[in-house]
Amino acid sequence: MNAHTLNVLADAISEIGSWWCWDIEGDIVQVEFRDVLLYDESKPEQETHTTDVLAVRFRGHAFAVFLDNLDEEGWHGRFRDDDSILFDIDAYDLAFDDREGAGSLLGDYKNRVSVKSFDGPQTLAAAKHLVCARCDEVGFIVGGDELEVVGQKGKYTEEEIEAAAEKWWAYWRDYWRLRKTKDAFKKDWACEVTIPVAGN
Repeated sequence: MNAHTLNVLADAISEIGSWWCWDIEGDIVQVEFRDVLLYDESKPEQETHTTDVLAVRFRGHAFAVFLDNLDEEGWHGRFRDDDSILFDIDAYDLAFDDREGAGSLLGDYKNRVSVKSFDGPQTLAAAKHLVCARCDEVGFIVGGDELEVVGQKGKYTEEEIEAAAEKWWAYWRDYWRLRKTKDAFKKDWACEVTIPVAGN
């Protein structure tokens, strides 16, 4: 995917999103996120149109390292197996293909757990694609040769990601324009916590 699309996707995930799940299957590493600001066409009009769950999948020399400042071991295993655990992503602190940022992230946490084929800065230097994020007391860096984005509808193309992001923000603008009028949309928490600056 091109850099512009990945920046759009990073913003869509990290605006209000959470790291929800991870999994490894052979040479595939997958991280999943909730509450992604991509417009979901499949939802009824009375529901929020935020994408509930979105997976970012890496294959080919895939790797993953989880970082934390916690005093408990094995948190990442419990996290994988418990759907009720969420780690809120620090606002706009998720990035794709940012090797320098990923390297900096390694030094920001006291504990480092390689869950798949991570061998330090040399792994980052060799990575064709990666995603990294801070989630307060935990963080992650995951990557590989190939990157794909998958939702309930299947794989997303670059064009679909950009169009879904644009459509969500158009919906958000209409939501706030019509709020407190007779034509107001049903209350949508994703819009309510994404407050426009004065004049919007």
